[in-house]
Amino acid sequence: MIDAFADFVLRATDQAYGPYPYQEQLAAEGFPQVLRVPTGAGKTMAAVLPWVWRRNVCPEETPRRLVYVLPLRGLVEQTVGHITTWLSRVGMSNEVGVHVLMGGVDRDDSAWQSHPDKSAILVGTQDMVLSRALMRGYAEPRPRWPISFALLHTDTQWVFDETQLLGPALPTSIQLQAFRDRMGTATPTATMWMSATLSPEDIATIDHAPATRVMQLSLEDRHGPLKRRLDATRTVHRLNLTDDTNRYPAEVAAALADHHRAGTRTIGVFNTVDRAAAVYEQLLKAAPDADLLLVHSRFRPVERRAAADRLAAELSPAGQIVVTTQVLEAGIDISSRTLFTEAAPWSSVVQRAGRCNRAGEYGPGEAVLLWAPPPAGRATAAPYDEGDLAETASALTALEGQAVTSTDLQDHPVKQAQALYPLLRRRDLLDLFDTMPDLTGNDIDVTPWIRDAQDRTLLVAWRRWAGGQPGEDELFPHRDELCPAPINDVRDLVTGKQTGKNQMLLWAQDPLGGKWRRARSDDLRPGGVLLADATKGGYDPALGWAPKSGAPVMPVAEMSAAEESGDTLPDDSPSFRRGRWVTLLEHLGDVDREVASLAEELAPLPGLTPTMIEAAILAGRYHDLGKAHPVFQTTLTGADQKTPEADILNDGDHVEGPASLWAKSPHRSGRHSRRYFRHELVSALMLLHPDCRLLDDAAEPDLVAYLAAAHHGKVRLSVRSVGDESGEEPPRILGVAAGDLVPAVQVPYGGQTPEIILDPAMLLLGGENGRPSWVSWVLKLRDRPDLGPFRLAFLEALVRVADWRASATYDVPAAAGDAK
Repeated sequence: MIDAFADFVLRATDQAYGPYPYQEQLAAEGFPQVLRVPTGAGKTMAAVLPWVWRRNVCPEETPRRLVYVLPLRGLVEQTVGHITTWLSRVGMSNEVGVHVLMGGVDRDDSAWQSHPDKSAILVGTQDMVLSRALMRGYAEPRPRWPISFALLHTDTQWVFDETQLLGPALPTSIQLQAFRDRMGTATPTATMWMSATLSPEDIATIDHAPATRVMQLSLEDRHGPLKRRLDATRTVHRLNLTDDTNRYPAEVAAALADHHRAGTRTIGVFNTVDRAAAVYEQLLKAAPDADLLLVHSRFRPVERRAAADRLAAELSPAGQIVVTTQVLEAGIDISSRTLFTEAAPWSSVVQRAGRCNRAGEYGPGEAVLLWAPPPAGRATAAPYDEGDLAETASALTALEGQAVTSTDLQDHPVKQAQALYPLLRRRDLLDLFDTMPDLTGNDIDVTPWIRDAQDRTLLVAWRRWAGGQPGEDELFPHRDELCPAPINDVRDLVTGKQTGKNQMLLWAQDPLGGKWRRARSDDLRPGGVLLADATKGGYDPALGWAPKSGAPVMPVAEMSAAEESGDTLPDDSPSFRRGRWVTLLEHLGDVDREVASLAEELAPLPGLTPTMIEAAILAGRYHDLGKAHPVFQTTLTGADQKTPEADILNDGDHVEGPASLWAKSPHRSGRHSRRYFRHELVSALMLLHPDCRLLDDAAEPDLVAYLAAAHHGKVRLSVRSVGDESGEEPPRILGVAAGDLVPAVQVPYGGQTPEIILDPAMLLLGGENGRPSWVSWVLKLRDRPDLGPFRLAFLEALVRVADWRASATYDVPAAAGDAK
């Protein structure tokens, strides 16, 4: 480890100077609640390198995870690229993982979730990150929701960048910190909000007091190496453009081409994706020699990475013209000689102007800030308030011909409408703990707490199928396949309002049954995932989301399936496709030991009592008892019933194959004879059965049973019949029926269950014989003052991660002489 933070920064970056004084203060003192720093003053570096430094010099005071939240759907990949480069230069790439929260099934998610004991930096936009923090992860498989929730609220330092652009996400982030402080977490978690103008009162809500720890630039900062950036100017000029919406793109393109200078970068920022795309297409004719690039939020990650590479590359002799949208306003380190912006809310214009002469690389009068109001008409003001645009136009008119710094713009008095947003309350957070969809397959919509109503999107992935539609076992999309698409656009496609010769076809996955079917209007929820027929168009690599394009789409190269690929109730894939047969006794012992080991690696856990950790260990020991159920054993062994003749366990015990109970199988797939059968529900019912004495001496028997039930994220608070189960005789609940007989099960350390006849009566509303119902029983756990939703979810994660880690060992080829 490098001895001094200044030397650490010099090695990590290519700067000719060390950290700014305020960055050194962050490394020495830790993060405040509010960091007031202007655009272009190194906030990304300030949010990352002091944390990395402190994870090494004082790890006991520094959370394991850093979550860096960007307000806009921009080039997250560029921020990740900077962080990755810094870590590589200081030789810490293997010590600190860097992960993007993007949605979809991805091994990157598995990497940080499977190793919560490791230092990690998570980067994502407010919708992708906060939806996970609300246990409704956009484009994230439903079973993963509790894991993300648990880890994001434990041992984590949150950083929110450019808070003036967050909209409803700002009060939501404040409320979440208040709830963590009040309800308690396994390990402390803190938040830092960054902005040039944020005041202590701005983070006050009904549940959160004003900030008491605020850091801002000192005189030493303003007169040191940062002075050149702070003093950098750009001269304001208005472009006189047509109000005709049809002629506007061509006129803007001609103006950009005229003001562009060879060997430099010109940026044009537009308030809507549609206008940006229209101007880009006109520029193909107006400036064919320049390197033209369109950047907005509606691209797949593979094209976004290519755009980030082009932005980072050395400029060609002809220079580069970038046409973009609000995505440029935060998290993108880019500069230009000439920058055009449509009139927008003043805070947005200040951010956009910060991408012109950003580092002071141009002398007085060389850098130009061009602007114009969007074409006339109420619709063209969207997505902003007309009054805000008028105030900005007035302010820019007053600055006509003046050379202004970023500080000048930030300090310029401009009125901006104060939006009112729904406030996340304690009851809302508690309601979100239940992840079972309602009877219609819908979930609580968390979007009002994350984004403005007009900015709602879902995600689309393009694939080709031999039969023209996805099969029953179609895998959940990988994150590189997903493209954000406006819900209104998709609704027009689904309802047939938009028609064409080569009409896009879209499929949604039933959240309960698991099958992919033609999408309907009620499938269109923010963050939802649809599949599109690649042969029917809808996407262009240069333009992004293009619903009117009928040209075939090149699907992203097929990724290897993640282990827990299913987003649906029937999926039980983690028990299949293993490298070998694994007995139930062996697996229970492995997970027991893995939970204990993981808890030790994560220690100290000041928010948890020893009995809570013991409950997690016992849950690991007994989590898969339900796999002894005949339905599961039949599925696991396959129709041919071919199982190993014998298996040798770690302790040398010899278990005859035909009589063995199995936990894992090398079979490629399997469907239960009872479609919605959940073995983990059987595990909990066995542990709660009066004839099962495994938990007689446990301090927290109810907690053990719940954690066993929740170890796949599918049996948690609400448990009910699905599909036509209630019409079966006897009725079933998630594949379990009264009178089902589960054979005796041998458990680690010499214990054994008796034969148990299952009684799912407690799953019914009101329970039976005075016993609490399942829901009231789980609510009692969730609402315990010493437990609460954050600690309870973390204990769930402890058991689930241990299960993943133990299962992963079965896929490693056995070493020579290994009894396994």
